[in-house]
Amino acid sequence: MLLGIDFGGPLLIIDSSTGAATVLRDIITPNNGFFGMAFVTHNARAVDIDIKPDSFPNSINPRSTGVIPVAILTTDSFDATTVDPATVLFGATGTEAAAVHSALEDVDGDGDTDMILHFNTQATGIACGDTSASLTGETIDGQMIEGSDSIKTVGCK
Repeated sequence: MLLGIDFGGPLLIIDSSTGAATVLRDIITPNNGFFGMAFVTHNARAVDIDIKPDSFPNSINPRSTGVIPVAILTTDSFDATTVDPATVLFGATGTEAAAVHSALEDVDGDGDTDMILHFNTQATGIACGDTSASLTGETIDGQMIEGSDSIKTVGCK
């Protein structure tokens, strides 16, 4: 297993054999001048996302001052309307940019309601040469979610 710590965010454990991510949340509480740490384990649920719906390849200019639309898709096993948009982050690793806009609509034309979010390109940390981008967040009942999609960077000369 690979282990990474970031005291500004969650502690992640990635199982290198399966790719499954376990998120450990750090809770730091002052106690008479000392800090203690407790960990609560959450398994992130994989969700289907579509970066720049209706386009392929998903071309992103890292130098753009615009926004990147990203859809969280409802499937037979996941209801995208249960996602809390205030918890969703998107970018090179899925921890960079908060959504500047979100809406519920049928993004993929299959008759169910998906969630579409927009992220400021400059805040995503996507760099020339990146080939994928990721999204993380939580449902309204606290279930961690994660998803990724392929990208092609453009405008990098």
